[in-house]
Amino acid sequence: MKHHTAHQTSVRRVAAALLAVGALTAFSACGDDDEAVATTTAAPTTVASAEVTFAGQWARTSPSMATMGAAYVTITSPIDDKLVGASLDAGIAATVEIHETVMVEATDDTMAMGGDTTMAMGSDTTMDMGGEMTMRPVEFIELPAGVAVELKPGGYHIMLIDLVAPLEVGTTLQLTLTFENAGAITIDVPVLDEAPAP
Repeated sequence: MKHHTAHQTSVRRVAAALLAVGALTAFSACGDDDEAVATTTAAPTTVASAEVTFAGQWARTSPSMATMGAAYVTITSPIDDKLVGASLDAGIAATVEIHETVMVEATDDTMAMGGDTTMAMGSDTTMDMGGEMTMRPVEFIELPAGVAVELKPGGYHIMLIDLVAPLEVGTTLQLTLTFENAGAITIDVPVLDEAPAP
């Protein structure tokens, strides 16, 4: 009987040892899984993207009496973004705004003058023959991911208002562009007589 009890005790000890080893292995494996989960959770959810790129930047030279100027650039953002502002050193211009050039809408007088002849010619022809262009400020310019958005004469541009001095060829402006996602980025903008060759 005693031998049987000793045998049972021995079996219990072996079983307990096996359970302990099993529990330790399971705990260790759990620990590994926890670490794996922690590593997965801690991994960044977004991949670092490339920077916004700029090409062909320039500002048009201005006559000595001019109070306004304009700057142009082609912007490519790696993610969907918006150009929401622009600024220059106060010693260059009092105000800097994002503008677009648009066709002036026809007035009632213009419509009355056109009559049947205008209708027959088509609206595009009428626009080309008598349309006038104007500039107006915009709050932002959409920058779709990977698309080169060109700010150019006759389209979107950076308007420099109340110039302190004329913009002369050979000088370079430091223009700060502000983006909704990318933040503020300063670029060098040379003053030229015409757009640089691509």
